[in-house]
Amino acid sequence: MKPPRFHLILFVLISLSFILSACAGSASVASSWPGVTVSEDVAYVAYNQFVYAIRISDGSMIWKYPEKGSAAISFYAAPTLTEDGQLLVGGYDNILYSLDAESGLLNWSFAEPKDRIIGSPLATEVGIFLPSADGNLYALDYEGQLLWKFTAGGPLWSTPVTDQDCECIYLASMDHNLYSLDASNGDLRWKTNLGSAMVGSPALSEDGILYVGNFGKEMVAVNAENGDIVWRTPLDGWAWAGPTLVGDRLYFGDLVGNVYAANRADGDIIWKVTPDGPITAPPVFQNDSVYVTTDTGTLFALDPANGSNRWMQAVGGKLHGPAIVVEDEVILVGPISKDEILVALNTSGSPRWSFIPPK
Repeated sequence: MKPPRFHLILFVLISLSFILSACAGSASVASSWPGVTVSEDVAYVAYNQFVYAIRISDGSMIWKYPEKGSAAISFYAAPTLTEDGQLLVGGYDNILYSLDAESGLLNWSFAEPKDRIIGSPLATEVGIFLPSADGNLYALDYEGQLLWKFTAGGPLWSTPVTDQDCECIYLASMDHNLYSLDASNGDLRWKTNLGSAMVGSPALSEDGILYVGNFGKEMVAVNAENGDIVWRTPLDGWAWAGPTLVGDRLYFGDLVGNVYAANRADGDIIWKVTPDGPITAPPVFQNDSVYVTTDTGTLFALDPANGSNRWMQAVGGKLHGPAIVVEDEVILVGPISKDEILVALNTSGSPRWSFIPPK
């Protein structure tokens, strides 16, 4: 069943833990998986009732927030680390938390959103830009005070992207529209209807082209200056995550389980491979390899030239978030349906350590 114009009909894709639902006026629902952010030797993991700071060198815990879990709080989106040392974490309790990255203590919280925070906030020199499933993009200063808000026509699940050359914010929405906003005041610069919902963040090229996947089984290129569509490429399945841009190529996956390499100039598919399950995270390009995580709990290292498999490692559980490569030596993945919520591997795929939250 295809999603109607402004609402998504309930679906379950194989064992994918996200569930989208809608009837007129209802809110979308999502389940959690680990959101991971890295800074130097620390990995910050937001998952279920806690946020953890974990040493990458040995997998030991530095701190967790809060000290005692609460059924009222659940975290999902990868934390955002700001230049002034704040760790910004959105909750399913509709609240954005600012934590001290070193201690894990609470700085401030922002509780105006009326629905879950599923996309990570964007932090720029202008301010903090927080997407919410209530359909609003909230712009905050670094003390958590509201500067302005922009109301889209549907839930916002994706992290915005920015172009500092024009102080623009680009926002993909589940209302089928891609928006360009003035970062200083939230004024609309343009919007383009792509015909289907989007939950992945766009990739922005240096020459001003936005690339975004949608639930209409497409990868689309859009001119960032005026919103004109440059090209559209059909896919076999829904594109949950945004693409990864490397040179003249785009790498991305779909929910059927395909990984694609496409020419960014015209969208032509260069190669397509099918590892072993649905793909909900953007591929990661590092060490001259394309790292892909799958719903079956496997990490793949693919040859960027032709998509051939260099190695694979079954981590277990399900991998719905992207791999994170740390200083070309350590690969981190956050599985669900396992005791471990963070697993470290070396660049050949061999396990190094795993982190199991303390009881």
